[in-house]
Amino acid sequence: MNREGLLKRSPLPLWERGRVRGSIYTFLIFSLFLSGCASVQTQQEWERVRAFATERTGIETHWEQTEEDVKVTKEEVNKLLSDGLTEDDAVRIALVNNKALQSTFEEIGIAKADLIQAGLFSNPNLSAVFRFPFGGGGADIEAVMPFRISDLWQIPLRKKVSSARLESTMLKVSEEILNTVAETRHTHNEYIALSRVRDETGKMKRQMEELRNHLIYRQKFGLTKDIDIYMADAEVLELEEELSQIKKELQIFRIRLNRLLGLSPEQVDYEVIGDLPEEFKPLPDLEIMLTHAFSSRPDIHISKVKVEDSKRVLALERRRIFANVESGIAYAREPEGTDFMGPEVEIQLPLFDQNQAQIARAEYRLRQAEKELQAKMGLMREEVLSVTERISLARLRADLIRDKLLLIREAAAEYAEKYFEAMQLNMLYLLEARQKLFESKRRLLEALREQRNQEIELERALGGIIPVKNMER
Repeated sequence: MNREGLLKRSPLPLWERGRVRGSIYTFLIFSLFLSGCASVQTQQEWERVRAFATERTGIETHWEQTEEDVKVTKEEVNKLLSDGLTEDDAVRIALVNNKALQSTFEEIGIAKADLIQAGLFSNPNLSAVFRFPFGGGGADIEAVMPFRISDLWQIPLRKKVSSARLESTMLKVSEEILNTVAETRHTHNEYIALSRVRDETGKMKRQMEELRNHLIYRQKFGLTKDIDIYMADAEVLELEEELSQIKKELQIFRIRLNRLLGLSPEQVDYEVIGDLPEEFKPLPDLEIMLTHAFSSRPDIHISKVKVEDSKRVLALERRRIFANVESGIAYAREPEGTDFMGPEVEIQLPLFDQNQAQIARAEYRLRQAEKELQAKMGLMREEVLSVTERISLARLRADLIRDKLLLIREAAAEYAEKYFEAMQLNMLYLLEARQKLFESKRRLLEALREQRNQEIELERALGGIIPVKNMER
């Protein structure tokens, strides 16, 4: 590029040229020093995420970043597994050892690096031309080092955009923490509930085996028909088949639990302990829960940040009409030995592309973000209402089965056993009474399992621990 028109034609004194060059060198060294100091530190952001996890779950999390961290985590996991895995123990392990969650934590560092990058000035370019005459004489030298001064008004907005995206990343990590906690609690609860079903099925199978053996004994005296023994054998085999299926399902839940805990699928040398809660905690009023969810849910905050981010992107695009403005120092030396130095400016003229398409795109993005926030709030309300209704239904079922139906089924089974022993009642009545009692017990376990699962879902829908019910209302 010919910059002769931009250069001043009066030569500078030697001492002034040295001062100018010295200033340029000093500026370059200072710029390089500042660039070298721009490092990526995530301690402050991580502390916020860790505080969120502690506040919303009651349990601390940890980000593995060094070999020492891995060693400490392994020791903590082994300690928690040694005396049986409760639901809270499972959550504690998942929050420090879940591989997918640990991978998500790295997004904080990536987003922070993007924020640092957004605040850096563009590197200057140094171009030089050396022209040597064919017929002898001195060389013609031109050198230009421009700086992108458009960074001065673009960097502040770029940093705001990247800062908003870092905030969104931290919220997404927080949301993933809640999802991991919920999934871990669900899996542990399912394992405990299925273990209870296994125990009840095993108990029923032993009762049927005892009945079958009793019928075989009575057959010796001609007091039992073959059909009774056939039916008892069939019941035992069906229960045995059901037990086999339950055991396989327990293995599948153990594999899933191991994944959530960051353990190998083969690690089964620990006991999963716990029980299905039969005492139901009172829930706060609906408006309290909705207000809590609106202020606590990470996805709602993500949508809010997205709206603000879209506003900043729009402002940035409006400032990018002059997207590339550069200014720097130009130096030239003529063959006669005369030196020239002066300012150099380069502007990309917005004759055809005035960034109008990107501005319009940013405006559409802003409206889209605002509508997404409204939709997310409606979805949040639906989730809270739906989960609350499902909890109410599960608790109603559990109370009805436990306080009424089970009492009737137990009385019927006792009556059938009493009169079967006295040979005043057909075995079919005893089989049916025991089957109905067994089914009622399973339905109670299903209701308790469902109400606990829905409590876990309510915690996720509210963005953390369920707030304490206002007892004054």
